[in-house]
Amino acid sequence: MSYEMTFLSTLLREGARPRSRARKSDLDRLCDSPSRAPSALPDRLVKSPTFVSEKTYKPYNSKRPSTSRTYLSSISNHVDLELRDPGVKVKPEKSSLMDQEPAFVDVTKDIPGLTVWRLEGKSRLVVTEDRDIGFFHEGATYIALQINEDGEASLHYWLGAFASDDHKTLIEDKAHELDRIVTHAAVFTRENQFHESSCFMRLFLDGIVYIESKPKTTVSRASVYAKRMYRITGRKYIRAACTEPSLEVLDSEAACILDGFPRMYVWIGRHCNYALRNKAIHVAKRIRNLQRESIAHIIVVDERDDGMNEAFKKKLHNNTQYSDQIPCQRPGNTTPEDHSMIMHRITGDHVMYNMPEAAKPPFFQRYLVQRDCYLMDRGPRLPMYVWVGSQAHENEILHAIKRGKTFCQHKQYPEVIPICRIADDSEPNDFKKNFYDWREKDTKHRQLTKLYSIGNIERALFSRRDRRTVAKKNELWSSDTLPDGEDETEIWKIEGDKMVKLDNDQQGIFNNGNSYIVLHRIQIGSFTQQVLYYWLGSKLENDNQDSVLDLVLSMNKTLNNQCIVIRVFDGREPAHLLSILGNCLIIYDRDLGDTPDVRGSRMFCIHEHDPDNCSMRVQQVPVCWSSLNSSAAYVLHTSTQDCLLWYGQKSGGSEREYAKQILGYISPLSKHDYSIVTEGKEPKHFCNLMGQKQNYPLDFQLEVLDRRPPRLVVCRHETDCISFESIESFQQEDLCENEIFILDLYDQIYVWTGSQVKDDLRRLTPICLKRYIETDPAGRLDETISVWFLTQNNEPDSFTKFFPYWTINGISGEQSYELCRKLVRQENVKVDIDKEMIDRTYVGKTKYSYKDLLKKELPEDVNPQHKEHNLSEKQFREAVKYPRDQFYRLPVWKQEQLFKSARLGHTSSSENPYRLRIESPDLQNDA
Repeated sequence: MSYEMTFLSTLLREGARPRSRARKSDLDRLCDSPSRAPSALPDRLVKSPTFVSEKTYKPYNSKRPSTSRTYLSSISNHVDLELRDPGVKVKPEKSSLMDQEPAFVDVTKDIPGLTVWRLEGKSRLVVTEDRDIGFFHEGATYIALQINEDGEASLHYWLGAFASDDHKTLIEDKAHELDRIVTHAAVFTRENQFHESSCFMRLFLDGIVYIESKPKTTVSRASVYAKRMYRITGRKYIRAACTEPSLEVLDSEAACILDGFPRMYVWIGRHCNYALRNKAIHVAKRIRNLQRESIAHIIVVDERDDGMNEAFKKKLHNNTQYSDQIPCQRPGNTTPEDHSMIMHRITGDHVMYNMPEAAKPPFFQRYLVQRDCYLMDRGPRLPMYVWVGSQAHENEILHAIKRGKTFCQHKQYPEVIPICRIADDSEPNDFKKNFYDWREKDTKHRQLTKLYSIGNIERALFSRRDRRTVAKKNELWSSDTLPDGEDETEIWKIEGDKMVKLDNDQQGIFNNGNSYIVLHRIQIGSFTQQVLYYWLGSKLENDNQDSVLDLVLSMNKTLNNQCIVIRVFDGREPAHLLSILGNCLIIYDRDLGDTPDVRGSRMFCIHEHDPDNCSMRVQQVPVCWSSLNSSAAYVLHTSTQDCLLWYGQKSGGSEREYAKQILGYISPLSKHDYSIVTEGKEPKHFCNLMGQKQNYPLDFQLEVLDRRPPRLVVCRHETDCISFESIESFQQEDLCENEIFILDLYDQIYVWTGSQVKDDLRRLTPICLKRYIETDPAGRLDETISVWFLTQNNEPDSFTKFFPYWTINGISGEQSYELCRKLVRQENVKVDIDKEMIDRTYVGKTKYSYKDLLKKELPEDVNPQHKEHNLSEKQFREAVKYPRDQFYRLPVWKQEQLFKSARLGHTSSSENPYRLRIESPDLQNDA
């Protein structure tokens, strides 16, 4: 029987219907059927063997392919099939797994960690060893993939300043291929040397080090080791840029490392901040341990030490910088040019037609629609963000980086600007800070309503607007708290440049046209906590506000800068201030004063400011209908000494009772003789006193900001310039005693001043705060923010709780710097720099010529990993241009570069393990 009849009879026995040769078999259709896109698959099927083909994917295909894991489906997607139907030769379509980069075969989102690949040769990706992570060649390109504990991916591709255009294009394609493999990373960015974004820098906690040239080049170029000096910049995440040793590199505000053997020198500028000093020493240790095999002495040279400084400069004479060197920019040292932020909605590749303007500041979170894609343009100096909604089309995700590049070219922005694609619910803090009302989606994976019990009663409401959002009470909510103890209070009224002390019976009675200073002392055992409030009236002129702050800071200086200075605006008094004033604050209007109006009447509004402490606020208002509010009680005192109590429908019992009590102060003669008027039932006599009827509000609509996770910002004062630099993942050691910091909680700001800040810099603190609020990208108003001024060693618990492992006598700044220098000296004693560096393994090995070792077929006694052991002294020097004793004194990365350039390094050819071929028995017989 022929093969055709056998094949047909087999199909009939299995219940299949015979088909003509013109129609494809089930096996053929499985080979040609397109696979689904990664984002279209549920999480349980992402690892399915059927998920391999990306090349033939068509988004939103009406006919969904089968996801059943049959034997034929798994074989058709994993191997190249070459089955021959009798009489019909079918050439199956090549699966995308065959075209997949071999370096990505083992990539999975199940194993957390950081993996870095480097592009070598024409198109080969090599996994970077652990010791080389954080070291980037200036002429190479890299891919970095970070998988966190939740399986969320962060993908970045990095372009060196001297990388070729071909490598830049190829690494971008490889990065997009990896992006499809990990089912689209939550954060996907394009990075350039010297201009890395914070999303990329946070992957390398120890900083990044730029090393010269490429991993593989010509031997003549690789043998030149001129850029052996590193210029250290940054703060939390630092950069070490390689350069040729020269006096021009030294900067009094920066640090440098001179790499050499047997000694490495760390030069510290005179005005370099202590955080950078410690980081520079840490980088030197890292280079010593990873690139010097822990055999080198580290010498710290401080510019303030004139003797060591002059001796160090002698080593840099007769050196000039490379003419093609790119200067390393110091982030945060310059204030960006004013550029109005604009948000664009992206629907295509054309800037003029497919990227229309969507919004201008202030940005609101509701502007981000989940089915769309948006681009945030912040100017040519800041990273560009492309936000992709959770329901966006597959095409929007794949082309986000490309469209960001097109937009930069249209705007003529620098090519080095970082472009960050961020997914919904994975936005970095640098993106969220630009929105006025950003709220975290804490309720995404749980029900919106929740019953509280003894087990979870610790959880408290977090949002002041939306009851659905909850957070731990001890995490963010306790904002305005002060310790309890025996207290003492003094109050002064500011009149021009003078301070007039108020008597005890006048405390708690303010005028909104003036400002007041309240000094409150709390005795806690042997410790005295001093709090200095300054209250600013709503009708106080702006010029007087600045002078009041200067007066308060000078008063704090007389108290040895041991006070917590709190700014309070009229109408936004904190609960602890009202508690000091006896839970009652009476405020007279500057324009109305104590005298009655034309009709001889006065009116006061009684409103419960803090229901928890029953704190009342009594405010004098004009006698008119528009001054009323349904949520308050009012006292109307007429010219005939009559008193009318007006109760709003929404006013509480405490407000109505306090309105009766305040009569004893407003009009003692009418304390027991008054009339009660309820809202909606006003008599004619009351209406005549109020004048023409007008509309009035039903509630007190005071704008209150929600609290956000804290952000620590360091303030830099330069000539005619104030700039700010954010510090992520901050700790107590990030605070330095000679600098000013801002801890921003969005609704509250702490201004922290170190104990060693000079007086001229301390006087600029108000200007620094004003500049910070003016340049706030979220567009907050100054009066909506509570401001606390703190000094070192006088921090309240409401501040220290945001710093993990806070200690009272924390080590930071100069103490930490001196401790680092002491540890370096102790480590130098343990390092034996006289230890022989040469690898003596080559002794006794059979020697071959250099040309024989470059052949594919090597002698049996040659280790492909160490071909240099089979070279004679002469051959070794001719191959790498260094004698052995000098060669092994070079850094490890330089040794590897020379071996690769001389083709002595081993390059394994990693084949795709899935590249299998299955042939039918009939084909084998034909062969």
